[in-house]
Amino acid sequence: MNKIFLAFVFSLSLAACGQADKEYAAKLQQEVGRLQQEVDKLQREASTLRSELEEEKNGPARLLAKAKNEFSQDSLGLAKQTLGGLVERYPESGQAQSAKSMLADVNTKIEAAEKAARLEKAKAEEEKRRAIARLDANLRKRTDEIKGITWVSHKTEPVLANYMSLYFGTKEGSASNYPLRMKFNYYSDDWLFVKNVTIKADDQVFSLGGMDFERDNGSGSIWEWSDSKVSDFEMLSKILSAKKVVIRYDGRQYYHDFVLPESQKSAMRDVLLAWERYGGKP
Repeated sequence: MNKIFLAFVFSLSLAACGQADKEYAAKLQQEVGRLQQEVDKLQREASTLRSELEEEKNGPARLLAKAKNEFSQDSLGLAKQTLGGLVERYPESGQAQSAKSMLADVNTKIEAAEKAARLEKAKAEEEKRRAIARLDANLRKRTDEIKGITWVSHKTEPVLANYMSLYFGTKEGSASNYPLRMKFNYYSDDWLFVKNVTIKADDQVFSLGGMDFERDNGSGSIWEWSDSKVSDFEMLSKILSAKKVVIRYDGRQYYHDFVLPESQKSAMRDVLLAWERYGGKP
């Protein structure tokens, strides 16, 4: 009998616990729902605040003021972009009407600036053409018909003499793919077998070691010469601007010095300028 009673009491307890769990779960669900509503409300308020901040930061009045500031500073591209964004985002606003009027002024100023740039470019190209024409009067051109390369040197470059000179190649009127080249020539009655060249430009000394010299002779005279691309433009600039330049050809046993004539420096300056005008770059 006691066992039956205990079982009955236990069943009642389980039923009571089950009912309590259901009530707790229902309350918990209600609380979760309430919290979710609060979260949704806060999110809506945050979104509203973001919109208000965005409006304050990038509203039509602020955008128009920003565009005016950009226009006053001649930042025409930025002003045009700002005004265009204003008209697109706030087409019905009063500022949009002002922006459209201002856009016309911006476009007019941009067109004027572009026209001025085109005229300046045309002027620079014409000056370049005239400069090349002036230089061409002093230049000698030889065209390799097979390779299609035109070699440009100075008309005053000596033949049978001690000298330093510059020259370059062009193709289809451009020297952009051809380096500036320099030549050294030793001319005498006796072989020197030049190995190195030392140059003193005013108080600065340059040593050009490891140079390859070719040799030839005829009619009792000999000449030795080298031909290489210019790799040190600072050295070249110093040579062309120096008051006195002494070039020493260091031979197998002896050496030979000669003072670079002003006429050769002047010729090299012409060739350097011509190379730059034809698109050559260091």
